[in-house]
Amino acid sequence: MSISGDWYNEFGSHLRITTDPTGCIRGTYISATGHAVGARPLVGRYDTAAVPGHGTPLGRTVAWRNGRTDAGPVTRWNGQYHEDGGERISVTWLLTASASAANAWEATAVGRDIYTREPPSPEQAEQLLRHTGAPTDPHPVDELTPV
Repeated sequence: MSISGDWYNEFGSHLRITTDPTGCIRGTYISATGHAVGARPLVGRYDTAAVPGHGTPLGRTVAWRNGRTDAGPVTRWNGQYHEDGGERISVTWLLTASASAANAWEATAVGRDIYTREPPSPEQAEQLLRHTGAPTDPHPVDELTPV
């Protein structure tokens, strides 16, 4: 199969990506949590020569603009695409917001997501949000506008 196509995380966030033979990833990301509205452009790379039987390393980035402050957060997802036992993309994400030098230590949040081809039902996503207490989708919780 191909990494290209539509992917959904456990909260229902939607990732649509296309790839090319040189290792480029382009696409859009629509968050299902927080206050982000609309699709955000993304760019990234993947390993075009992945070892058979192993995951394909990949990474992508979304730049966010926070409309209420001057913070311009950026999220980076790195992980692997796997085909064994069903397609999935497992990633660790880093969300880094603007901060003063004295507060740089608290400027980055870390989390994990698993993307599959099938979106969760609204009931599954809602139950997970209630169970975790807070969304783990990597974006600021106030209004976002693209950079």
